[in-house]
Amino acid sequence: MPDAPTLPAARPPHSRLPSLRGQLSLVLGGLVLAVLTSVGGYLGSLATHELYTAQAAAVRATAQAAAELLASQLRDREREIELLSLSPHLMEGPLDSRQARDALDRRKALHDEFAWLGVVAADGTVLQASGGLLVGRSVAQREWFIAGRERVYVGDMHEAKLLAKLLPVLPDGEPTRFIDFSAPIRDAEGRLRGVVGTHAHWRWVTTLLDSVTRRQQPGSGIDALIVDRRGRVLYPEAMKLAQARGDAVLPRLSNGRFEGELDFDGKTYLTSEAPLQARTSAELGWRIVARQPLELAMRPVRDLRRELVLLGALAAGVLTLAALLLARRISRPVEQLADIAERVRAERRMPEFPQDPGAHELARLSQAMQSMARSLLATEQELQQANAGLEAQVQQRTLELQAANAALEHLATRDPLTGLHNRRSLDARLADALALDRRYGHGGRVHGLLLIDADHFKNVNDQHGHAAGDAVLRQLAALLQASVRTTDVAARFGGEEFAVLLPELSGPQEAVMVAEKIRSAVQDAVFPAAGRLTVSIGVSLASPQDADVRPLLERADEALYEAKRGGRNAVRLKSLGG
Repeated sequence: MPDAPTLPAARPPHSRLPSLRGQLSLVLGGLVLAVLTSVGGYLGSLATHELYTAQAAAVRATAQAAAELLASQLRDREREIELLSLSPHLMEGPLDSRQARDALDRRKALHDEFAWLGVVAADGTVLQASGGLLVGRSVAQREWFIAGRERVYVGDMHEAKLLAKLLPVLPDGEPTRFIDFSAPIRDAEGRLRGVVGTHAHWRWVTTLLDSVTRRQQPGSGIDALIVDRRGRVLYPEAMKLAQARGDAVLPRLSNGRFEGELDFDGKTYLTSEAPLQARTSAELGWRIVARQPLELAMRPVRDLRRELVLLGALAAGVLTLAALLLARRISRPVEQLADIAERVRAERRMPEFPQDPGAHELARLSQAMQSMARSLLATEQELQQANAGLEAQVQQRTLELQAANAALEHLATRDPLTGLHNRRSLDARLADALALDRRYGHGGRVHGLLLIDADHFKNVNDQHGHAAGDAVLRQLAALLQASVRTTDVAARFGGEEFAVLLPELSGPQEAVMVAEKIRSAVQDAVFPAAGRLTVSIGVSLASPQDADVRPLLERADEALYEAKRGGRNAVRLKSLGG
């Protein structure tokens, strides 16, 4: 009897579901896209945060460096005028003497930033002035003269008035602008004799500001503004003129500070401000505002994101194609595995796997999974390498920023000509020594100060030129450094004057011995640029009665002038009350 024909089995309801091959393709492709999107998004977010932080730090460092440099220079000029007002030929001699005129000319020759230096009588009549400008004219109504009768004064930026027609016109046609410094001249009894004052070029201030921004990385777009206490732009000139016309130049600030992301003229900038930390800042109220276009700051992040998107799209396409091929190859072994699972469910036992080629297909499936795992690991390794490269780039920029900060710190504390400590650094060391004395007591030890002045140094410049004068100053600095202890602080005080802070002295004899050692070393030295040279040295020791470092400086200065008046090439000690 013939076999009955076999009828096709009815298709179960789940046969209408999508094929395993299609589901595997969708799942694997979606997984690849999800992984690439997540990793790419994380790397992009990390890069954005790190670069934003680094760029904000660079802008903040620029503002702080510019504010410190400008405050230091303003303080140095303020101190220069204050010391000039305390010079003996102004405190004791006639204010209209030739000696007073020579002192003004010497100061102006040493400082290109001074447009005019003058000595004014108590009634406001100019008695002496550099270049003879305004002599005999009255400045009684000028703010710098009125304030200078009472205290050391630093004035805000203003356009020239009396000197506008007497000084050369600036090359770009810009109006002549000054900032004023003045100080009262008093005799030994404290009676007002007159006022010494100077007009410093405004372009000197702007040149200092530009010197800081020029040291930034080329193409960074970082620039700096000077803003007064009312928020008006003093520099740059273009923004100042635009603000004067009423254009929307500066953003309206609720807290009065320029920090973070702000809009200037329709463009967004990373912004940071720093006030001038000095006595001068209390009078002027200036702030330095550094800014960088946000577009320039974040351009590397946009480039990196674009590369990540392209790499992700390429990887997604390649891996999706691989998923399609893999799904087609693994569909049959998976169907066999599904049959085995169905039998396990139906028979409630673990059946034996067949010894037919079905077991070989399982091996191929395992190999295919291993291949996919290797592909994913390779993709992860590429992403890790990209992340490592990004971290190296951030680290490199951090090192560059640290190097720039170190260079700025060296510029802020060292004299560029001699390499010694500058006046700002010396003032800080003197203040630290006074603070230590007050906190821990003297204990039988005391710190002292030497003020050293090169005798007849003007003759070196006049006879041999300023290049020779600079060489002499460098050789004097080397002799000074070689003659003091490693714990002493040698500094350039200003011009041809030097200073040495001597900590932990046993008494005045030790300070005088150090001073004599320096004087003898200079006297015995031969200066290739100028021949022989001598120095005069004033010695002073700190006292518990000193309220601050100024009495110590004044005693050393008086001792120096005694050495000068006594014939130079000498050491004089000035003690408290002596």
